[in-house]
Amino acid sequence: MNNKTIDFKLNSLPPTTYEFKSEGKNNRIDYWFSEGDFVYQKKEYIKLKAIVAEKADSVTDLQGYTLYSMYIYKKTDILNANYDKGREGLDGHNQDLLAYIRFNKGKMDVFYILKDGNVIYDAVSGKAENFEFEQ
Repeated sequence: MNNKTIDFKLNSLPPTTYEFKSEGKNNRIDYWFSEGDFVYQKKEYIKLKAIVAEKADSVTDLQGYTLYSMYIYKKTDILNANYDKGREGLDGHNQDLLAYIRFNKGKMDVFYILKDGNVIYDAVSGKAENFEFEQ
């Protein structure tokens, strides 16, 4: 039996980016899917937070967005590099969400780890949680 783990990484999920204005302010959402092994443990949450920070740092003019959000889905038969259902097609896939992250004026203020559609950990406060995530 091969116990080799696959390195965890994030890949762009089409549609990669959605930009919109709300009350005259620029906002952006990026969509990702995970690949590799992810274990629901605090040390993995710390690794994910570092990966997210790196991805956010690559966003051109992060400060230019009032709200910048990231949705990270688990790779599935539907949610992968070949996904073609558009942003609207993501409705109903909360069970596949691994994390939701939001930056408000460039500062991370929400970082939820999700399992089966429920928030189980808040990586900003470092506390366990237990509530249903609503998009």
